[in-house]
Amino acid sequence: MQTVSHDFGQSRSALVRLLPEIPVFVALGAGALILLHIGPDGSSATWRGVLWTLFLVGCVLACAMRAMTHADSLAEHFGEPYGTIILTVSAITIEVAAVCAIMLGPSGNATVARDTMFAVLMIILNLLVGIIILVGVRKRAEAVFNLQSAGSYLAMIIALATITMVLPRFTNSKVGGWMSNPMEIFVGLSSLLIYGVFLKMQTSKHREFFEYRGERVATHAGIAGEVGHPSVPTTGGPTRSIVLLVISLVAVVLVAEGLAPHINLLLEAALIPEPIGGVFIAALVLAPEGFSAIRAARNDDMQRSINVLLGSALATIGLTVPAVLAIRWLTGKSPELGLEPPYIVLFVATLFLASFNLTRGRVNAIQGFVHLLLFLTWIIVILDESGH
Repeated sequence: MQTVSHDFGQSRSALVRLLPEIPVFVALGAGALILLHIGPDGSSATWRGVLWTLFLVGCVLACAMRAMTHADSLAEHFGEPYGTIILTVSAITIEVAAVCAIMLGPSGNATVARDTMFAVLMIILNLLVGIIILVGVRKRAEAVFNLQSAGSYLAMIIALATITMVLPRFTNSKVGGWMSNPMEIFVGLSSLLIYGVFLKMQTSKHREFFEYRGERVATHAGIAGEVGHPSVPTTGGPTRSIVLLVISLVAVVLVAEGLAPHINLLLEAALIPEPIGGVFIAALVLAPEGFSAIRAARNDDMQRSINVLLGSALATIGLTVPAVLAIRWLTGKSPELGLEPPYIVLFVATLFLASFNLTRGRVNAIQGFVHLLLFLTWIIVILDESGH
């Protein structure tokens, strides 16, 4: 009897621990319905379509919150920067798989990789960076972090972004934003090599660059306060957290990609251009990293916020470009990576602003508002280019 009771108690405890994951499994079910083309018709903006769209958005946000919880648990278990690396590499790898699936689809969109990377980078480097700065300085004049981390990230982000998304527009090998075959090979291999070298650097002798030991900073009241690293309660063993993190991220991407036609339909009914829908979907896919970074900033851990966001930006280029160029050599579908001139201007301004603001190790509210201004400028340019 004691053995039966013990087994029942263990089973009940396991079920209780899985209760918070119910939204994730619901989202996986919704993703399966999308893949099987089952569910409300997305061809008309009926009330059923609107409710289905809101339900899918809720699924994405719920999964993002669970992913953030598991990522925080792993960061607590392994320490930084390993927790951040697990979150960013898992999320970006799954997103790369979704981009590659679209490229291999019947439509074969040649600009999907470029548009996705650009949207992700603009959201990270302007919207999310602006938000975490404002959240991080809500109780003090400045938020502080290890300046060597931002400097290391940004040096590689600027180099990779320039050779992959700016340079192709100015080379003479092909018209438009395409690259010649030798240039594609060089760009793909160099992106993968630089990202691999960076991961090695981040986890070995340069690990201290991505940690913050704590410093006295001035608050609004003029009283010194200690920036610490709050403890995050774990949700179980690391293996369980890794598995549930990956499941949550898979659910996010599945539902977000299937959500795109419904979002575009609602935007079209509201006379809003389709590219804004792409921005919204990119923001949803980035929700796990975004929530994790904002939560860290709220807990006065600006270092982890910087690691999460800039790590995601670097992984976006370092993993997406080699993957899509590998597909190009396997299928012959060449991607157009070069940005259009108006977006090059905004991209260069974003990279310059980020390198200026984030390499001092201190940020203030004014800098946060400037990043948000650039994000809003990008949205206005999209509307202007679309004739709205």
